[in-house]
Amino acid sequence: MPLEAPVYVRSDPIVLSIDLGSSSLKGVAFDQYGRALAGLEGRVKCGLRFSRDGGAEIDLERTVKAADELLDALHARSGSREVLAVSLTSIASSLIALDAAEIKGMPDRRETTGCPPFTAYWPAQVRWWRKQYPGLEPAKVCSLADYLLLRWFGGAPSTTFSLASWTGCLDRHFLRWDLPTLEAAQLEATQLPTLTDFDVPRRGLSQEFRSRWPKFAEIPFFPAVGDGAAANVGSGALGPSRVALTIGSTSAIRAALAQPSPPLPGGLWSYRISRGHTLLGGAVTEGGNLHAWLRDTLNLGSLHTLDERLAALEPDGHGLTFIPSLGGERSPNYNAQARGTLHGLNFATSPLEIMRAGMEGVAYRLSDLADRLTGVLEMGMLEHREAASGVLETRMPGAGARQGRPSYIASGRGLLSSRVWLQMLSDALGAEVLVSDAPDEATARGGALLALGACGLLDPFDPPPLRSGWVFAPSGERHEIY
Repeated sequence: MPLEAPVYVRSDPIVLSIDLGSSSLKGVAFDQYGRALAGLEGRVKCGLRFSRDGGAEIDLERTVKAADELLDALHARSGSREVLAVSLTSIASSLIALDAAEIKGMPDRRETTGCPPFTAYWPAQVRWWRKQYPGLEPAKVCSLADYLLLRWFGGAPSTTFSLASWTGCLDRHFLRWDLPTLEAAQLEATQLPTLTDFDVPRRGLSQEFRSRWPKFAEIPFFPAVGDGAAANVGSGALGPSRVALTIGSTSAIRAALAQPSPPLPGGLWSYRISRGHTLLGGAVTEGGNLHAWLRDTLNLGSLHTLDERLAALEPDGHGLTFIPSLGGERSPNYNAQARGTLHGLNFATSPLEIMRAGMEGVAYRLSDLADRLTGVLEMGMLEHREAASGVLETRMPGAGARQGRPSYIASGRGLLSSRVWLQMLSDALGAEVLVSDAPDEATARGGALLALGACGLLDPFDPPPLRSGWVFAPSGERHEIY
């Protein structure tokens, strides 16, 4: 059904940012300064189908219909405003086979591609496809975002360095498809999209869609970057002194560096934002999904009162060890067969203590990834580069903060819904955790800033001073406990 909303009529030009998420598609309008415009937005739910063997699939027909409906709504709501451009951000790993696997045996090319052998990347997914569907021989493979642009504009599929780096098939040093990886996946380079950067747009909608969206007929549509990359840009988490800390359904720590191919620490991954900027970090399979599962399974009641009850418990005062690998393990060991464990139960253990132990388990995992990342961020070369660009923070860290730690910029509904989790992470990391003034819009805003940069209106990699809503400072005592 088409979305209903008031039509805003103003003369200031806008950029529309479309975020293709795992649970919904969202569109937000931004002005020329990257500020979100209230009312000029839309959302269409469109989730994944999960299987017991760990698979997750999109309903392509439903998702395409949702994307068209979202653009219908934004076209109507933009009224008489001039629309400068449309930008796309996307769930980073998606794979679509167009007409015309297994992990075992996959080569470890992580130093070249930035990605370990793992089920989240194309080589393993293609091998699994070939085993499940022996007759499958696609003419092309591409991501969801690339498919939508192909559908709207025609021509040949192309993809950004950003999305390509998330496939596990891109040579991160030379920005070309890695032939040994393709050979192991039984793919030819001709089956993959043409490589491009985020600032090379598509123009000229096909006839079907130019009649449907006449305002968009000739404006630039900028190709998608990965949602994590966009979130760093949108939240201002740029450079080694500002690191993104995200807990949505899953969790991640990411640093955006003005460096093409930084050293790759053990257990982490390296993706691209653009030709000249890299995203370095790690991800955990659990986050808000674990919080919701524990809350429902243990019948812990209202989310509004849960935080208060959790805050009354002492840090690590329950005697429990909760390894939160319910969905397998991503960083640092990339073991899809790993499963969660809970150790230390006794007859006095309460459901609330199990909940806190699970949240602390995620915090420990993220702290481990932060330790691995910090060694790269502390390199004098990167610090000098950051100081030269004027991005280093001038504010003094809190009393409990560890020396040499960056500030962590928080985002994601799973994290932002719990002040206890925010403080817990600050204590575990031994560093400040900052909540920006517009945390829910980070991904969409990042897409808009990149589009505005491509239009020559601003520099998306030169963020303004950070405006934080909340600041969570670490306690030295609690950090020692963790």
